[in-house]
Amino acid sequence: MSVLENEQRRRVLLISNGHGEDEIAAVLGEQLAQVSPEFELLGFPLVGAGRAYAAKGIDILMAAETLPSGGFTRNSLGNFLRDVKAGLFRQIGAQIKMSRQVRHRVDLAVCVGDVYLLTLAGLFLKRPLFFLPTAKSDYIAPHLWIEIRIMRRFCRQIFPRDARTAASLSRHGLPAEFVGNLMMDCLSFQNPAAFRGEEGWVILLLPGSREEAYANMKDLAAAVVALEKLAAGQGTKENRRYLVALAGGLHFKELSKALGPDGWQGAEPGPEEAARGIVGHLDRKDAAGGLRITIAQGRFGDLLAASDLVIGLAGTGNEQAAGLGKPVLTFPGRGAQFTKVFAERQKRLLGDSVRLLVREPEVVAKAALELLRDPAAREQMGKSGRERMGDPGGARKLALRIKEYLA
Repeated sequence: MSVLENEQRRRVLLISNGHGEDEIAAVLGEQLAQVSPEFELLGFPLVGAGRAYAAKGIDILMAAETLPSGGFTRNSLGNFLRDVKAGLFRQIGAQIKMSRQVRHRVDLAVCVGDVYLLTLAGLFLKRPLFFLPTAKSDYIAPHLWIEIRIMRRFCRQIFPRDARTAASLSRHGLPAEFVGNLMMDCLSFQNPAAFRGEEGWVILLLPGSREEAYANMKDLAAAVVALEKLAAGQGTKENRRYLVALAGGLHFKELSKALGPDGWQGAEPGPEEAARGIVGHLDRKDAAGGLRITIAQGRFGDLLAASDLVIGLAGTGNEQAAGLGKPVLTFPGRGAQFTKVFAERQKRLLGDSVRLLVREPEVVAKAALELLRDPAAREQMGKSGRERMGDPGGARKLALRIKEYLA
């Protein structure tokens, strides 16, 4: 039986347009399956293959092709032109066609992303819509008047990412309510102590989730080298352990290949390490001795929980780190996503929980070492991050709201 052949069950379509948005929609689907197992859930990723849905056992209505921009078509004219050449308009046409085909077989659509996604669903799906506007926050900039008009036209309910934005939309007469930031529900924990070690500091490196992560990792590794040289020059004896959270869809061999010209060599994990999610190590020999960066996959929550400091070039990952109370250092990356403008917007979103630096290894190293030696500053940054992101539990609350709506 196909995912749309059973006409007796209530169907909820989860639509998302980004990898982080896929994660949020999938964790909401997971909670919906628990509170309303009678619902049929369908995932509709507009960007990429929707691995997050598959990981939660949610059927995918239609996957998208991976375009050169990785979902950041509107970030620059170059991104737009490359995506057009790779079939952007063909893909949009297919998504519109699919929306029309399933219009009479969906009871509710939950849109996770931006107003473009909402507009597409409103015009062509034409079903009741719940909207999670993950791309906008009043901490960065209020919604534009045209966005407010679109939300007023299409949304039955709006669940913004923070209380400030919910209050702002409510003042415009929109049905907005803050139930929590579902991004924090996307974190799962198994055994953080496995990555903690006996003593010393743990520094987590986040290169991002797209192809640009390989280039970003070169800058992060250069910062590690600079940090160790700085510490050695000061005669300090602290132990530091470096970990990398490698996103799904990225590969350790490609990472090792990218860093080879910089003097790093890949090393395979031992059996016990592999069982803990470690996929390899990057080793480097120099005059100061040996350096090791450990790469893990599928254990992001544990890696975050184990860390004392995050140096990140990630969108969702940096935000989750801040929400978990981890101080974050960041700087502009080298790809289509983590640009200077993106990093500045994220800084406004996360406030004092993030320090935005220039992309220079020595600058990053100095800031990292100073922060590691200042527990009061780390605590204050962590407090700010927890306040901005909110507590977990929003996915469960929203699932119950959906159950009530469809009752």
